[in-house]
Amino acid sequence: MQITKEQFVEMVKEATTEVVDPILKQRDEDRQELEKNIDAKIEELSGDIKEMRPKIEVGEDQLSEDPKGGFKALSHFAQQVYKADVSKGRNMPEELKAWEKAASTTSLVEGEDQYGGYLIPPEFRNQLLMAVEQQNEIMPRCTSVPMRSTMVKIPYVNGFDESGSLVYGGIQWKWLDELATKSETRPKFGRISLELKKIAGLAYASDEILEDSPMSMENILRNGFRDGLNFTLNNVFIRGTGAGQPLGVLNAPCLVTVSAETGQAAATIVFENIIKMYSQHYNVGNAVWVINQNCLPQLATMALSVGTGGAPVWLPAGGASGSPYDTLMGKPIIWSKHCSTLGTVGDIILADWSQYLVGQKAGQGADGKFDTSIHLKFDADQTCFRFVFRIDGQPWWPTYYTPPQATSTYLGPFVVLETRS
Repeated sequence: MQITKEQFVEMVKEATTEVVDPILKQRDEDRQELEKNIDAKIEELSGDIKEMRPKIEVGEDQLSEDPKGGFKALSHFAQQVYKADVSKGRNMPEELKAWEKAASTTSLVEGEDQYGGYLIPPEFRNQLLMAVEQQNEIMPRCTSVPMRSTMVKIPYVNGFDESGSLVYGGIQWKWLDELATKSETRPKFGRISLELKKIAGLAYASDEILEDSPMSMENILRNGFRDGLNFTLNNVFIRGTGAGQPLGVLNAPCLVTVSAETGQAAATIVFENIIKMYSQHYNVGNAVWVINQNCLPQLATMALSVGTGGAPVWLPAGGASGSPYDTLMGKPIIWSKHCSTLGTVGDIILADWSQYLVGQKAGQGADGKFDTSIHLKFDADQTCFRFVFRIDGQPWWPTYYTPPQATSTYLGPFVVLETRS
């Protein structure tokens, strides 16, 4: 029987299908199985790689375990911030992406945009604050007041005037005859307020240091911030106006000013000044002297008059060959550039700093925040790093103390000498 060409082709197709299709089907099944195995292996290897790779975790638990936020040092963190600023966020380092997420999830500060709104890790903030307190000779002596709100009000008994035989702010005791009527008296109270003020410190680093030697920047940031904040705080604790800043002791209502000696020459300090200042301090047990260093020549030449002669009172036993004393009337001396110049009020201060309140933010946001900008000093190729803290301070006393007998002689925790001109 003769078949056509078309019939022959159809017969070949049928025969081929019976043989080839099972082979192709098996091959397809094998390929799918192989792909599954490969995907599973890739997932397994990825997990191993992730475990070996350094991680910056997010969340409060991870922050408590690694307060550095995964960064090696403050300079490492600052360099990553600089890179993100330069790239305007397009190529933000992975470490900073993770840290930005961690900072926002812990709600430590309000979120800001990517161009510098990064919270400095707690470890480095704490180190900076500790450095400030270690280098500051006044702040550690003050009474610290943790503040969880913007304002705190502290009550006190208004018993600073006892000249009218009143004690405890208004309670009066009287001797009575039999059947005499007792007079009603009651104590008076008052309160002072601490309200957090914001202080910002700026430190600059050149682009070359940030790019080539970030470790050099470590000292620039730490020392610049520490010294700058110390300078500012010491100044306001002594000279602050209380308007948008802490109230300094020289502007406090409890300041006691001792009169100069009759006929005393201008720009001098005599031994009688020191004795009177000491006698008008309320509690010399905790007192220290805070003195401008240009007063040193006057202190070194003070003398006690004896008849027609006199004797030096502040030279060491070996005279000028020995080191000058670091105490006066047994109280330590702190030499401060923030005291007034010689001859003016505030050139020498006898202060009990435990009677000065320093309010600092407590809890959330206690350690302040950190920002950076490449725009502030753009023309000088410098990056600005800003540290912001909130603080307030003022003397605890609302006024000086008036004793019951010597009504013309006031006592207080901060004593100065009037201007000698």
